[in-house]
Amino acid sequence: MFRSHFYHGFVSGIMAAVAAIIYNRIYYFATQSDFSGIINFGTIVSTSLVVCMIFSICYYFYLIIFKKKGIVYFHMVISIMSFAAVIIPISVSLPLSVKNPELFPGLAVPIVFFPALSWFTFKPLFNE
Repeated sequence: MFRSHFYHGFVSGIMAAVAAIIYNRIYYFATQSDFSGIINFGTIVSTSLVVCMIFSICYYFYLIIFKKKGIVYFHMVISIMSFAAVIIPISVSLPLSVKNPELFPGLAVPIVFFPALSWFTFKPLFNE
């Protein structure tokens, strides 16, 4: 049973990373603002994978602890935590060498939601 949760987290993390990398490139070409010193390929992939794997581990434990209500509780927690995580890119102070720091939230805030969106999207494929 845990294997299904592991694969779910891994696939969701990879797809969230792919979506974030595509969005990062589109944002760069639309604004010509390079934030690769802060958000680059490595940080996007590692963060997406880690977050989705944590989601899957927590989901597994929520199902054990709360049984059938675990799905509802976990989805509420994931949604609340995703909205709360928006504070991180908004409150980060960028180095003085970064051009157009006011455009950084436009890049980072949508990326915050990609792991949760990916996890919810691939959930039906990994039913226990």
